[in-house]
Amino acid sequence: MAVLLKNLIARSPQTDDLAVLSELVALCESSEESTVGSSLEDLLSQWQRPDFHLASDAWVIVTTRGQIVGFACVWHEDQAEILTFICVHPEHRNRGIGTLLLRMVELKARESLRLAPSGARVILRGLIGKANKGAQSLFEREGFQPGRQFLRISYTLAEDTGESPAPQTQKKLRADIFFERGRLLGATPLYDRDGLCSVHIYKTYEKELSLATQELVAGKELESLGAC
Repeated sequence: MAVLLKNLIARSPQTDDLAVLSELVALCESSEESTVGSSLEDLLSQWQRPDFHLASDAWVIVTTRGQIVGFACVWHEDQAEILTFICVHPEHRNRGIGTLLLRMVELKARESLRLAPSGARVILRGLIGKANKGAQSLFEREGFQPGRQFLRISYTLAEDTGESPAPQTQKKLRADIFFERGRLLGATPLYDRDGLCSVHIYKTYEKELSLATQELVAGKELESLGAC
């Protein structure tokens, strides 16, 4: 799928793009207004699912110079819960890239509604960094409602060898701790060892999909986003 925008092109990612996508995800994660709720390792594990197809379930936004400045993918947690990941380069935000990606994600999610059990409440859900007000506004403009908040604690442990840790000697632990009625749910003990620890607060945004809802993106709408 290729969509022409103003000095931008939307296409399916290729396996050769993985190294560049890794850098983009890392940049977004380190950004103060990160949209990201997943690491590249998380994404790769989703891409290995038998029901995920890189050619049809993911998109990259590329400049005319070949720079990848946006990325999105969508996958099923189950037949009634669909998850999405969206990442836009900090220097290329407020150009309509996030809007385009989110609408493409929703169109793809709606294609699978027929596979859901009859009468099931099908949800499209994304994770947003709590500090990312721009992404929160984007999801709200597209009809998403805020859901639960949670802490994501990631801890990288280094083997106690007395030397600088090599990548293959590091172990990563992660705990998602949900705020529910003033309590912390889903906490997992993290061991007191030398390592790198990061804590981020995320908000979930979700939208109930309906077979009766009209498709949000027509060809003319896609072209108009290029002027945003």
